[in-house]
Amino acid sequence: MPSSRGLQCFLSLAARTFCTYPHRYPHQMPSIIIQPTAAHTATVIFAHGLGDEGESWRAAISGDYDYRKPGELTIPAQLPHVKWIFPDAPEQAVTANFGTRMSSWFDISNLPLQPGQYLNKVFEDDESVKNGVQIIDDLVQAEVKAGIPESRIVVGGFSQGGALALVAGLGGKDWRTKSLEDDSKLAGVVVLSGWMPLREKFKSRISPHAKSIPVLWGHGTADAVIYYKVGEVSVELLQDQLGIVKHDAHDQLGAPGINFRSYERMGHASCKKEMEDLVTFLGTVIPQQTQNL
Repeated sequence: MPSSRGLQCFLSLAARTFCTYPHRYPHQMPSIIIQPTAAHTATVIFAHGLGDEGESWRAAISGDYDYRKPGELTIPAQLPHVKWIFPDAPEQAVTANFGTRMSSWFDISNLPLQPGQYLNKVFEDDESVKNGVQIIDDLVQAEVKAGIPESRIVVGGFSQGGALALVAGLGGKDWRTKSLEDDSKLAGVVVLSGWMPLREKFKSRISPHAKSIPVLWGHGTADAVIYYKVGEVSVELLQDQLGIVKHDAHDQLGAPGINFRSYERMGHASCKKEMEDLVTFLGTVIPQQTQNL
């Protein structure tokens, strides 16, 4: 298990509590579910990283790690009204891994992502990014049909899943393979150790609501897969080119715009402080409601 540098291996833990799987949605990809323990009034859809599976993040969110103090509540217990959905990415050839087939939301031609490379070349395949976005869209629409409005749904992800969540959450109809009205607006977006994909096309495909959507962006300063500077540059591009507000690190989480949080000495992983920030963010953008929706 991880040292004080963070949860270096929590994503591979097995898990057993509050899960239902496999579960299939309209796109026919399996998803792992953490069911709410109170009245269901909000949903989080969280996409894993390249080569991983939804079960890994279900384990992490459910509390199958060793850093909690005795009696400390798990994340689902702190947010009992939230349903968590952890979809599995489709298996496809990944150019960065010499064409090896693995779970991947879209094709990417190079890893790790370093700052100089990121600014000089496009590494993501446009069509496969759109296909990945459609998977998230289908999950969102399934929740809407079940009675949870888009204003009570957060999309998030780690690494490649974080890049996908950014597109799905802030992107407009030109990112979609199916027609979608631009009046769609989610409650929030979570990007953990991710980046802005297809940066040269992002501006022309942005949602008209992008500036008003709260974003939590977390990144470890020791990340050697998606370099910390790549995360920083991505946020700067969103700020400078698109006019999305970047909040100070000490500002309250959950306001419209991007809260970029740095985690010292953390690699391509997560840590307790990041999970605490996630709970605070979700508690702000999708608070528990006592009244019926």
